[in-house]
Amino acid sequence: MLFKNIKMLDENFEVRENMFLATEGEFISYIGDTEPAGDYGEVFDGKGRFLMPAFYNTHCHVPMTLLRGYGEGLPLQRWLNERIFPFEARFSPEAKYWGAKLGAIELMKSGCVSISDMYFDLVDYGKALYEAGMKANLCNGVVSFDDSASYYEDRAYSDTLRLMEWTESLEDDRIRADASAHSEYANKERPLKEVADFAAEKGLIIQIHTSETKEEHEECKGRHDGLTPVQYFERCGLFNSPVIAAHCVWLEDSDIDCMKEAGAYVSHNPSSNLKLGSGIAPIKKYYDAGLKLTIGTDGASSNNNLNMLEEINLAAMLCRGSAMDANAIPAVDILKMATVNGARAQGRNDCGLLKEGFRADMIMFDLDRPHLTPDYDTVANIVFAAQSTDICMTVCDGQIICKDGESLLIDEEETRAKAIESFNKVCAQL
Repeated sequence: MLFKNIKMLDENFEVRENMFLATEGEFISYIGDTEPAGDYGEVFDGKGRFLMPAFYNTHCHVPMTLLRGYGEGLPLQRWLNERIFPFEARFSPEAKYWGAKLGAIELMKSGCVSISDMYFDLVDYGKALYEAGMKANLCNGVVSFDDSASYYEDRAYSDTLRLMEWTESLEDDRIRADASAHSEYANKERPLKEVADFAAEKGLIIQIHTSETKEEHEECKGRHDGLTPVQYFERCGLFNSPVIAAHCVWLEDSDIDCMKEAGAYVSHNPSSNLKLGSGIAPIKKYYDAGLKLTIGTDGASSNNNLNMLEEINLAAMLCRGSAMDANAIPAVDILKMATVNGARAQGRNDCGLLKEGFRADMIMFDLDRPHLTPDYDTVANIVFAAQSTDICMTVCDGQIICKDGESLLIDEEETRAKAIESFNKVCAQL
């Protein structure tokens, strides 16, 4: 593809006018202010358009799109125990496939090309994301309340091995396996240590829920001689591997120091934390301390959508309001959280920037909209004014997967029908 005379966000996150960007295969092959020689196939006129890196969602449970609205008005532990866990006990692999496909449509329409996702039956729903043209780091978070239980005897372990075997058969690396424990409160010490050992042995990223609620945080300290979840994870060896710690609403100063030293990433999930009444993560404090920050949607059952632009806007607004600072985190750094930081958290180090030799993961906005006029500060407009309906193209690894609001690799009508059918089958068993 060749984009010509287009406004774009360059690798330094500076807005540049009248640029040319060309792709070959899955990579960006040329960026410059003059048109490159050669035939690049499809040519797109950039007039009134803005090209920038696509979004990387660092915490999601995409099959739970089928649970949208199921469990309204409950705090986290009641939401899990009274609504989510009973539903999931009857959740078939086929239902997860259609839930993931439904979620993929929503994600790509909001400019997201890759997710870090924690769920189970990984291959079954991984196939849905692969067919949609997306990327994903998938993991099964072990849950074990038995003192003698072993991770290596749990379905989370066998599910991860099955995923690793399947991904080796693929022609590309769009789907990757991560390791995971669900949380401190959902596990005993042995499986946590074994997940840490397994991840270190295989060179895997670890995804884990961390200090999501004050209750969770304080109860952990009561169980483990005053250790916070982060301190407990460190004792279990989890930070010997790359970590994406989801939520992090209630981190203490010692936790911040520990995570910074370990190079761990925070996945900030503002919508979910607000909706479940968990609190507001002080990301201005984390930002000032030098923590690595990313953005995630969480699942559609606790959000209730997978709109990355909404999360970006909320992240920017909340940090300014809670810090009482009109520029607490500059808009450009909020965009970095959702793009290059997210890609690096997923171990995708050739993604997240519009740069020659990087993967062609891009989104194109239509700026000719009343709410984006005047275009005085394009970055501020994207963070504070843009809507997902302004995205007229989503490109993943050089392939257009969504254009003019329509997913190109998924039959949306079939997906919605199958998703509704799957939801009704589960509900009939409850």
